[in-house]
Amino acid sequence: MVLGIMRIIGNNKVDRNLLRGMFSVLGATGLDAICRLLVVMILVRYYSKESFGVWAAITSVAAIVVTGDFGIINALRNKISQLLVEENESNVISQKYFYSAFYFFLLIAIVLALLLLCFTPYIPFESLFKTNDFELQSIGVKILIYVQIIFVFTIPLTIGNSLYFTFQESHFSALFTSLQAVFTVLIIYILSLCHVSIVFISIAYFLINTLFSFWGTLYFVFRHKWFHFKVSWRDIYKCNIELFKVGIKFMSLQLSSSFLQNAGTIIASAVLGVKIAADYSMYTKLYTLGIAIFQSVFNPLWGSYAAAIYRRDFVWCQRTYYYNLKIIFFIFISFSVLLCFCGNFFLRIIASEEYSTSFVMYLLLGISTLFFMLFNSASIIPKACNRINILLVISIISCILITPVANLSLKNMGLYGLPVTTTLFWGVSYWVMHWQTKRIINEK
Repeated sequence: MVLGIMRIIGNNKVDRNLLRGMFSVLGATGLDAICRLLVVMILVRYYSKESFGVWAAITSVAAIVVTGDFGIINALRNKISQLLVEENESNVISQKYFYSAFYFFLLIAIVLALLLLCFTPYIPFESLFKTNDFELQSIGVKILIYVQIIFVFTIPLTIGNSLYFTFQESHFSALFTSLQAVFTVLIIYILSLCHVSIVFISIAYFLINTLFSFWGTLYFVFRHKWFHFKVSWRDIYKCNIELFKVGIKFMSLQLSSSFLQNAGTIIASAVLGVKIAADYSMYTKLYTLGIAIFQSVFNPLWGSYAAAIYRRDFVWCQRTYYYNLKIIFFIFISFSVLLCFCGNFFLRIIASEEYSTSFVMYLLLGISTLFFMLFNSASIIPKACNRINILLVISIISCILITPVANLSLKNMGLYGLPVTTTLFWGVSYWVMHWQTKRIINEK
């Protein structure tokens, strides 16, 4: 893997920054994934399986809610990348776009929080938690409401974090990710020792993440001396309209991709019950560790692909893309083989004897994970050049079809039907995006 990366990276400053950013983000995300596993280990030991199942379902739903930034964050990153080339060091126009997006999302967060509180009695959140314990179901709904309110405010408070990648400062993002991960484990462990309610545990878990991301944004503002806070209502409107035209596609893509990634646990909770959802969530946690660690390098790569496409260096794009595919094949096939034979051993370490599954389940989850990572790799170049129409179409179609297909496969194959379904969707999506990526990098 290291040799493949070293062949890609050159000796100039930009490439050295990319390499440093990739490895710093890789390390930080690896630490974050390990800390998330430690949180799971703590929760399964101090709380019942049904309580953990509620928590697993909520984290899956929350992962979808947090992506609802209208795609403007990605559009903002691309816009500021363009302005960095055109502006002088003052970055006045960049600051105008930054604060326009910040104020817009802050206003949206206030409105959405009020609407959520007003309409909560009319939204059937309890259908997400299939259990005969109505008190636990009520607790799940309460946690979900609080978490959604936290997340709508997370979007404006964490905008600065995404811009570290634009400025080739991924190591700062990695630093705040590492601090947040370690602090989360410590707080959750202390609260669990005190037998604090799962409601408070869940709120603390998500609130810590928001606070550290906000501190990352504050550091970004002070580091770059972006103190032009005053933006007219006219500029806020004009900037966000411009960003929204590009961002609407990214928004749809973010929501659909996030739903697909978390669909297994959500469907298991709604159809089979929170206990089965807890089991399935635990099986997938092992693969999630590998996904989270490796997927972190995609952010620095996105910017490098965009720069290479802008200078029409398609040879570099092609070489980098195919090296990336080879690395993914090697790592995730090896990882799947390891889990097929040692997965239950790791589950006993993470959780307890209560959680175990078969060789076939690990194999199916491994194949699904491999296609998911290949799909993500094949999607980066289209995202980098804003050619995401095909990606958006297949993601939306998959969102529409995955629930009925999963229900059918669950009836015929039981819980095995979930990884079979996700393998089908990720496999087809990968081949479509691979075809489009080849078309882009073959352009002259």
